[in-house]
Amino acid sequence: MNTILSTLKAGDRKSNFEALRLLSMLMVLNLHSFWGYYSDRGFCQALDFLRESTSICAVNVFILISGYFGIRWRMKGLYNLLFQVAFYSFAVYLFCVSTGICNFDRVEFFHCFKAFYDSWGFITWYIILYFLSPVLNVFAEKTDSRQLLIFIVVFWLAEHVIMRSMGENLNYFLVYLIGRWISKVGTEPLSNNAGKRYLITTFIIFVLSYSAYIFLHYDAEKMCCFVLGYSYASPFVILQAVFLFLFFSKINIRGKFINWSAASCLAIFLIHMHPLIKNICYYDFTRSLYDKPFVEHCVALIILMCVVFCGSILVDKIRMVISECVYLVLRCVYRLIPNKYRIIDFYLPSKLKDLS
Repeated sequence: MNTILSTLKAGDRKSNFEALRLLSMLMVLNLHSFWGYYSDRGFCQALDFLRESTSICAVNVFILISGYFGIRWRMKGLYNLLFQVAFYSFAVYLFCVSTGICNFDRVEFFHCFKAFYDSWGFITWYIILYFLSPVLNVFAEKTDSRQLLIFIVVFWLAEHVIMRSMGENLNYFLVYLIGRWISKVGTEPLSNNAGKRYLITTFIIFVLSYSAYIFLHYDAEKMCCFVLGYSYASPFVILQAVFLFLFFSKINIRGKFINWSAASCLAIFLIHMHPLIKNICYYDFTRSLYDKPFVEHCVALIILMCVVFCGSILVDKIRMVISECVYLVLRCVYRLIPNKYRIIDFYLPSKLKDLS
């Protein structure tokens, strides 16, 4: 990928994992169209919860892939990620203004800068993960597989016993380390019956979450914090992601189109989860589908997800051209800066320089 989400060179991308990236984004679209808590359709509502249960591991899968290959520090990669986030934050806002979805407001326009720390929770923590990845990589490389697995188990217990209020956020680092652990031990000894195990964990997640909804009357907020429900830190959700990852690791495919599409998969998330799009368009529309007959609901939902999925990828190809042009301009400007100004020591106080 052209962002930090890809750690392999273009020619070395493995299409099976690139296909899994795309699937994880399709699963995210599915997750964000679920309003089963507010419908009362009996058997159809149970099917809706099953649909949610198949995709709840989407974010963990995305992080797991990054952990398996390892995020590597590259200035071009950091630029690509930050530019992509900023581009969609401002571009989608201006698009909504131009189409009359909202009126231009100067304060709201400058709030687009919040994209890095507020607009997309996943992106904020992924950027943090990017900056911490060198430390996590060194730790994983210096630790043998058995010790690393023990640390992962202890880390998970600490999430739920000591740091319960931060469990969801710390889970990004935990899943990343699981990906590093899998890369150490290899996928071959772990991948037996991975597809069947994914289906089993999906069914367990469905039974636990639907039971919590029916008997404990858990709403969306409680369910996402429930360790045996739809929490990303749920052991079953984590295992579901691992089994799906291992299942794809056995698939042997090579496809330039898959790799080409996967290079823009993050755009799917950034576009449909933009604060304006998700609240005014995507969420409202998918919720309105519950007023329609079941078959019509399903057909409309499939069409919507296909349009958002394919449309976002095509839009991102334009963004990639703009990004590359801006990067070339920035490189030219950078080369005009005298060498002494490029060194960080130039900006440090003399007393700090003496300490180094």
